[in-house]
Amino acid sequence: MRPLVHNLKTKDVKVIITRKDGTELKGNVEIISDNRVNFTTGEAVEGTLVTIEGRVPKKRNPMTVSGEYMLRAIMGIRSISMTYTSSQGQYLPGFLPESRFLGQSRVNNVSAPGLPFMLGFSDRRFFDKAVENGWLTTDTLLNTPAIYNNRRDLSIRSVVEPFPGLKIDINADRRFLENESSYYTADYNGNFPDSTRNRVISGNFSISVISWGTAFEKISKDNNYVSATFENFKKNAVIISGRRAEARQEADPGYDPDIDPETGLPLTDGFRSGYGKTSREVLIPAFYAAYTISDPEKVDLSTFPSAFRMMPNWRITFDGFSKFEFVQKVFRSINITHQYRSVYQIGSYTTNLNYFVDGNGINNIRDLQKNFIQQYEINTLTVSEQFSPMINVDMNWKSNLTSRFEWRKSRTISLNLTGNQVTDSRINELVVGAGYRFDDVQIVLKTGGGQKTLKSDLNLRLDLSLRDNKTVARKLIEDVNQPVAGIKVMTVGATADYVLSDRFNLQIFADHTMNNPFVANTFPTSNTNFGFSLKFTLAQ
Repeated sequence: MRPLVHNLKTKDVKVIITRKDGTELKGNVEIISDNRVNFTTGEAVEGTLVTIEGRVPKKRNPMTVSGEYMLRAIMGIRSISMTYTSSQGQYLPGFLPESRFLGQSRVNNVSAPGLPFMLGFSDRRFFDKAVENGWLTTDTLLNTPAIYNNRRDLSIRSVVEPFPGLKIDINADRRFLENESSYYTADYNGNFPDSTRNRVISGNFSISVISWGTAFEKISKDNNYVSATFENFKKNAVIISGRRAEARQEADPGYDPDIDPETGLPLTDGFRSGYGKTSREVLIPAFYAAYTISDPEKVDLSTFPSAFRMMPNWRITFDGFSKFEFVQKVFRSINITHQYRSVYQIGSYTTNLNYFVDGNGINNIRDLQKNFIQQYEINTLTVSEQFSPMINVDMNWKSNLTSRFEWRKSRTISLNLTGNQVTDSRINELVVGAGYRFDDVQIVLKTGGGQKTLKSDLNLRLDLSLRDNKTVARKLIEDVNQPVAGIKVMTVGATADYVLSDRFNLQIFADHTMNNPFVANTFPTSNTNFGFSLKFTLAQ
């Protein structure tokens, strides 16, 4: 044995040893390291020529590799689409002109309802125009409102594939619906006075947001169910109150934000006059800022955030592990999924009939809590957030085994502006499952004429689910955090499926569920179900 040092820095080498006469010396080569080999031969030879050839993998420049990945990420945007939908509609009862040529009629030398109406253009002044041109009935018994609706939806979608196996679907949207109803009823003189219009605006609103940063705070009995986000909400309300007062001072120099208008005494709770802790003009932006982690000094004070406030939601899927050789030896496929969706919405809003502005556009009317009345009556705001799933891993093994791990989270935060409280509902669920397929399982059935042998796959599945539901009511005025509902549920289930024929499928199942209530007004329960089901398919 003779050690040879070649310093080629590779184990992929070829050793050739030649005698003086040019013939090759035979022997065994043992690789010791990247730079050394041992050569063993059964004879002693002098004056040999040793030749060692090695294959050294070419190393790429790290800057080149980084540049390629960066270029791939930039080019990974597969598609971007933006959809804007605007739809309007009008309903006018009591319209008198009859349709003639191209749906038009000539009344007082004016085409009714007009070419823009026929072409689908919507005009908020169409109802007033109908009154001015004498198109409406003067029947005093007409008591059906004229309705104008306006819907504006904006949606942005994008698909990104930064590298093979990873796909990201990104979406953001904003939806706004407005319905305006008003009465056009004539008086006994055949006139249509404005005082009888009773114009009311109603609708709903939603916009995609990101509330991730407030989703993982721990809420438990140990900290008296205190929420740091809710505490920030209360702090934000003081800041928003100050911003509202400053904006009002600029438009109304006679307004004093620090004095109670009834008692004439200075305010001491940190809130400004007309914008107290129950003011909807204060609570709405404060709530939005707290649960989307926005700066209360800069958050938009409008009731309906603009399209520039849309935030992306996403769905991520990854199956790239299947491309690795060491994974392919054990798994057929591994799929990982994550999805996030969060929406801020106003379920409904309607015109506040007590709202009135003077010639300067300022409303000085206050409610019973001494707050300035808001233009719209809004009762509930909601932030709905879902991690569906937070993470899901599906593994298909080569041994007919399948396994799954899934973690889901969701929560709904509702601000009730009538009761001045926030309802915090959370769901946390963990699912672990496994299945196995036995190929070509035979079952022998005895019949009157002998026996019949069935041969099919037998699929077994076992699932374990842990689900935690929790609801806490947080009162603004009383400053109380009170658990009101919730339950912990553990479920263990097993199923066995066997195909009896091309039309019959037999399933045997069993599951056990244990319920442990979160509040003390109910009792723990336990349920067990088992049985079988036989499915018959009529058509192939």
